[in-house]
Amino acid sequence: MQTKIETYPVLDSQAQTDVLEALFTGTFPTTFWDCQDDLCDCTYQRIGMWTNPYLAETLEVRMCCIWAELYKMFPQFVRVTPAYLDGNAKAWTTEPMAWNGEAEMPKAIWYRQLARQQGRTIEDIRAEYSEKDELRPRGKPKSVPLFVHIAGEWRAINLASKRTS
Repeated sequence: MQTKIETYPVLDSQAQTDVLEALFTGTFPTTFWDCQDDLCDCTYQRIGMWTNPYLAETLEVRMCCIWAELYKMFPQFVRVTPAYLDGNAKAWTTEPMAWNGEAEMPKAIWYRQLARQQGRTIEDIRAEYSEKDELRPRGKPKSVPLFVHIAGEWRAINLASKRTS
């Protein structure tokens, strides 16, 4: 009687070596890149992430940094305008807008806004303001009334007033 021998896919020797090296040296990331992590000086931080369980592989790419290098290689195809194009008004705005978000301004955006306003590098701003978080713009919660029916009467409850800063 013949018995069936099951086989499992085996990683090639280089892949096995890479996995073992990553395990022993602790090179598996414990945190992942985020588009507002401020780990590079790019104005518009963009992160690409692709992961595939069938390949047991994840690819993270700081697209913004790659693009910055491409911009240097092909400057004839790059145009940076020192103004914001308001698509609704079809007009250019040259002054950075004050923060009006509901949440606090992310540090990465704050550093870039200060750099633009002060005509300095992001690196200089980061060094000066990294310990001055109390100056960072806080969010402005919008009033969102919730209507409830209590004792035959409709009442508005302002949930925004219950938020903590």
